[in-house]
Amino acid sequence: MKFPEETIQNMAQYRQQNDAVDEAVSLEEKHEYTVEELALAANTSVRNIRAYQDKGLLPPPALRGRKGIYNNQHLSRLRVIANLLDRGYTLASILDLISGLEQGIGLPEILGMESAINSPWAKEAAEVIPMTQMVKMFGTQLTPANIRLAGELGIAKVQGTQVRVSSMSTLKVAADLCAMGIPMGDQLEILRMSRDNVEKVAKEFVRLISDNVLKPYQQQSLPPKEEFPKIIDLIWRMRPMAEIVVKAELGRAMEMAASNILADQLEGIMKTLESSRDT
Repeated sequence: MKFPEETIQNMAQYRQQNDAVDEAVSLEEKHEYTVEELALAANTSVRNIRAYQDKGLLPPPALRGRKGIYNNQHLSRLRVIANLLDRGYTLASILDLISGLEQGIGLPEILGMESAINSPWAKEAAEVIPMTQMVKMFGTQLTPANIRLAGELGIAKVQGTQVRVSSMSTLKVAADLCAMGIPMGDQLEILRMSRDNVEKVAKEFVRLISDNVLKPYQQQSLPPKEEFPKIIDLIWRMRPMAEIVVKAELGRAMEMAASNILADQLEGIMKTLESSRDT
């Protein structure tokens, strides 16, 4: 998930308002709202505003007599909450984020952390190709069952007369293997099996970071500001490290499999050739 531009602007506005001294506040920032007016301006409900206050997401209003008076800080925070909820963030996560802003953690640190975590790890962008190209690549191997399985695995999803391919290089390898006589269905089953194993490895790599880097801060809403650069750098460095380890282990496993399976078959072929020469 990525913060949309509107969310970033509202976060920045909230931070600026939160840091500003009273004498620097503009006339616009002094705008006041009743709870009903604030709900209308923020496109939310009075009930939501009350709930956010109860959860600590929204500070209480200033009291003027028996009436609560809100200002643009409240409006800006409500917009931040709405934008983050739309992006799938939980109220608990939003509370941590806002707490970080109040503790002096700036947008560069927060957005840098988000970028390190949520930037695509795959180096290859998805492509959309016509179904006719898929037919040319796979021919009769492109059965309804194989199309369905490829879609379930997220490799190639049919969208009308087009196909969304998550990795064109993977698709080309699959087509080459089909041309060599290796059934598409068998390739997809191997991919399904390998994905389960790879996902387990990926979870363990991420758990290493969680347990050894972030765990000391689990009692805090966010790590201290000075720790953000170290954590962000470690997450970025983890990406190529994980790829190197997995690639090396796959190479080792392939070497062992080739020795155990293909070598035996080659030995059988050689014995057959020798027998044919003797006859």
